[in-house]
Amino acid sequence: MGTWLRFFFGTPQRFVTTSVAIGLVLVVLNPNILNIAVNRMVYALSPLLGPALAICIVFAGIKMILGKK
Repeated sequence: MGTWLRFFFGTPQRFVTTSVAIGLVLVVLNPNILNIAVNRMVYALSPLLGPALAICIVFAGIKMILGKK
């Protein structure tokens, strides 16, 4: 059992690849899981969108004032 765990989860690259493959199989079997995950992510990130947009606008304004491309 340990050999198989090291094979699939032994390095960070293998861990990510295995996790993505398992996630794709789960989404193919039940697409509703993807819908729930995306909705929860958008709901969690929505309070950060306003301040992030304001910061981007400020930096863009400073960049335009200084004349750098």
